[in-house]
Amino acid sequence: MAIPSAPCRRAHAASSTPALEALEQAAPGAAALIVEPLILGAGGMLVYSADVLREMATICRRHGTLFIADEVMTGFGRTGTVFACEQADIAPDILCLAKGLSGGSLPLAATLATPEIFQAHYSPDRSRTFFHSSSFTANPIACAAGRANLEIWRDEPVLQRIATLGALQEERLAPLRADSRFEQARRLGTITALDLKVPDPGYLAEIGPQLSALFLERGILLRPLGNTIYVMPPYCVTAAELDLVYDAIAGLKPS
Repeated sequence: MAIPSAPCRRAHAASSTPALEALEQAAPGAAALIVEPLILGAGGMLVYSADVLREMATICRRHGTLFIADEVMTGFGRTGTVFACEQADIAPDILCLAKGLSGGSLPLAATLATPEIFQAHYSPDRSRTFFHSSSFTANPIACAAGRANLEIWRDEPVLQRIATLGALQEERLAPLRADSRFEQARRLGTITALDLKVPDPGYLAEIGPQLSALFLERGILLRPLGNTIYVMPPYCVTAAELDLVYDAIAGLKPS
């Protein structure tokens, strides 16, 4: 099921009331709610509070609706904690992981579920089998990369590095918060985003392809979501590399 998102870029509990009300009404007849916790990526890097996320989970529990957290983007430190759901102190019924699972080195995904959901499909009865999969399932090289990445998380101070990256991002975003060319500058963990003011804002804003081309001319690979510019760097990015990115953003001269 889908619920309407709040119109603002930073959705606080009050402004998200319509979405929660819609969920309350739809949940009794819904099998599950799928949500990107704390931030809607392709939707425009829309950030909402942990309180709203927690209330979503509470509503689902109340009506027996499965709560599915899509942490493909947010998992493994992107929002400042290992998983975004931690910030709302919730555990989903199903957790979708990828990308950061292998450190971005090779494609690898995993779906985690509660014992009840797992056992519902664990049977020699073929009518109960969950057939959907892909040709890349359990690829041994990708699994080896994922295991190596998990060892790094276990043995090295990754969260400290992520906190440092978040601080570096905030330092460079701060001057743009007061820049009249932009609005709704925001940061969540290692992710920053801001919206370039244009007559046709949104995912299909005409400025989007132009921005991509301008950044490529500067040797920078950014993929704006329409007029939304976001910076989601690898954890190994340097301060100097971030300076190049933000210098390019600050140098934009929209027509």
